[in-house]
Amino acid sequence: MSLILKTVLVTIGCLVAADAVGALACTVFDILDLRSNSPALFYAIWLVLGVFCGLLAYGFAGSWSSPKARTGDWSSMPGASRIGTGVIITSLFVIAGLAWLFYTIYWSRGVAGDDYVPDSEPHSLVFFASVLGGMAVGRFMLMSDSGKTP
Repeated sequence: MSLILKTVLVTIGCLVAADAVGALACTVFDILDLRSNSPALFYAIWLVLGVFCGLLAYGFAGSWSSPKARTGDWSSMPGASRIGTGVIITSLFVIAGLAWLFYTIYWSRGVAGDDYVPDSEPHSLVFFASVLGGMAVGRFMLMSDSGKTP
């Protein structure tokens, strides 16, 4: 399979898993009905889940798409930055496509849930932006650059 197909599968799988965890967390906090519950709590849930989802999707897609290394992580291999950039660009198109789909189905028609992704447009946009932010952290901050000397 190609980098694009593997990245699409991993990204959608991680988004679905993070959405399930986020929906469960929002439901639990909604049921607990804590007096300190504020709308910012639900944004924080989706923000944190998005960052972790982005980091995990980036790592899984890069690992699955890279040639298997004898030693070390995929991110330290030659060509890892090319693979990482391909993962981010492909995921950007996947997330843009999902945002367009949810806009068409939910957001433009006034059908909105309270705090859940994809029903709530603002929560979904925070989630999607944080997924891409997590991937960018993985690509530009956590990858070792083999071209640099210590």
